[in-house]
Amino acid sequence: MNVAANISRELLAQAVDQSHDGVTIADAKQQGFPLIYVNRGFERLTGYASDEIVGNSYRILQGTDTEQPGLDIVRAAVAKGEGCLVTLRNYRKDGSMFWNELSISPVLDAGGNLTHYIGIQKDVTSRILLEQHLHQSNLDLQSLNQQLNTLVYTDHLVGLSNRRHFDEQFASLLSTAQRTHSELSVLMIDFDHFEQFNQRYGRSAGDGCLRMVGDCIAKSFARNSDCTARYSGKEFAAVSLAANIEDLRRHAQKLCEQVRALNIPNSDSSYGVVTISIGGVHRLPDREATEAVLIKFADQALLAAKRSGGNRARVES
Repeated sequence: MNVAANISRELLAQAVDQSHDGVTIADAKQQGFPLIYVNRGFERLTGYASDEIVGNSYRILQGTDTEQPGLDIVRAAVAKGEGCLVTLRNYRKDGSMFWNELSISPVLDAGGNLTHYIGIQKDVTSRILLEQHLHQSNLDLQSLNQQLNTLVYTDHLVGLSNRRHFDEQFASLLSTAQRTHSELSVLMIDFDHFEQFNQRYGRSAGDGCLRMVGDCIAKSFARNSDCTARYSGKEFAAVSLAANIEDLRRHAQKLCEQVRALNIPNSDSSYGVVTISIGGVHRLPDREATEAVLIKFADQALLAAKRSGGNRARVES
């Protein structure tokens, strides 16, 4: 029986000493919990010989890198006499960093008093680097997807949504309005005398004019429930969940004034500057309402605004 027990203890000691992982024992009765034993696996892992590390606190492996979340977990566990599992940045004797998965477990005497802590250290650097690489790859993929979405859904000249994105957003907002019994506004926005502007000032000036006016429109409809887009060559569109037709009329007329206030010269306009006309429809859409029908009504209002001299908004209910 004693021989078997002695053999078991001998095998246990050999197994611990020859373990690939680092194994340490710290004296919990002394201040700072100095190490009283480290195995060969610990020596290989850290580069420290046993006689260099025994008597020192395990904190020697953190050096000056002491502001780590994992260390807060260790301190909290030790304060309660409990164990924990954390991953820390540790530093070998030569200064090289490695990621250490540290498991500490308390050892109690027969009276239930804490006497020692056993620590198991694993070098998990390869795993952490792979996780970091995968995380960065996912971030790069997300960024790429965002860029692709921007390319697919944005008009490259003006910077607003393109027709494709507008159609999708319009369908979504219309569905929301029908489901929640909310009022919906659809506006069609067009330049006055833009063909003459392009002929007189050139295509480059025309593109610059589109960008300036497009930016003005985007700022005017900037809520999450708004969608603005370059609908066609010189025509813009906006769709919005709104509650008051009079407020919408004032808002649309103000947009006309803001575009006129840009003071983009246009000798072919009676105002001497670039102006826009806006036609809109504002209503509580029933189940029979479609995007095409609402656009048709907004286009009719736009035509009426142009025939009235331009530089004005006409919104019908």
